[in-house]
Amino acid sequence: MIKLSVIIPVYNVEKYIEKCVLSVLNNDLDKDAFEILLVDDESQDESIKRINYLVEKHSNIYLFSQKNKGLGGARNTGIQKAKGEYLLFLDSDDIVLPTTLKQIVSLAIGNNLDVLEFSAKGVIEENQEIYKVQNTTNGEILNGMEYYNTIRYMNSACNKLYKRDFLIANALFFIERIFIEDFEFNTRVFVLAKKVLATDYLVSSFLQTPNSITRNTNQEKKEKMIHDIIFVLQETINWQKRQEKNKNTNLFFEERKSFLVATLFIQLAKNKASYKEVKLFKNKLKANTMFCVTHFIHDKNKNWFRLIVLKNIWIYPCLKPVLKYIS
Repeated sequence: MIKLSVIIPVYNVEKYIEKCVLSVLNNDLDKDAFEILLVDDESQDESIKRINYLVEKHSNIYLFSQKNKGLGGARNTGIQKAKGEYLLFLDSDDIVLPTTLKQIVSLAIGNNLDVLEFSAKGVIEENQEIYKVQNTTNGEILNGMEYYNTIRYMNSACNKLYKRDFLIANALFFIERIFIEDFEFNTRVFVLAKKVLATDYLVSSFLQTPNSITRNTNQEKKEKMIHDIIFVLQETINWQKRQEKNKNTNLFFEERKSFLVATLFIQLAKNKASYKEVKLFKNKLKANTMFCVTHFIHDKNKNWFRLIVLKNIWIYPCLKPVLKYIS
């Protein structure tokens, strides 16, 4: 029986992919208890050559190819092809820490969870730790709304185990070819999840690379990020309208919307948008009842930005000296 399917999108990652795959292969699950699904999106470097070498040596590694579907599309292919009871999404520059998989898979299966969230750390190239995110429900299983409003870890899809049957039954797939696809995906996941648990067990290491969209200097990508944040904000509003109104769902959606609005304007500031452009974005959002800034955000920096800047937009021209402190 395959307990775990590890899904890894691949696109021009020859520098990292082998280390990522080996961190799973050399972990503590029996070989017949897991599979690794590598989904290539038209890589143009030596990634496939390195992967083929691993596929030839290991019968539980599979390579699939697709065309121009992006990270979300690659993960969707993995969900559809997977045979494991639980799914773990990894980016190709992530690694799984030694002797960690057996414990989290046992925890998920033993409690029949929809989602298990675990601790992760971020590192830079020299393997220097720059952050660690940890929390726990102390063994208590919560539904998605209760969990998000009291615990929550990260918006990432890569520090969680998802039950495959739960995703399939609820048609929970990633939207293709957008940025912040994890945030949008997890909004739907936590609305529908009935059994969620958090453990402070440290499992994954995420490499923070210069090519990350939040650090990328490509103007086209920056503009697409703005477009996609607005798109996800609208999707979140649409989802909220379809849900039964109660205290838990209201808290969840209002925090999600405030987070997205703050993220949007921080991105505009990092793109060096003028005061005139920022006011134009604010007015457009307000006209469509999308300027959601009234609710507390759990991210301290973004909550500060919401309170100081978004509620006093005239202060925006003075923002440059403190921008480097906002993530």
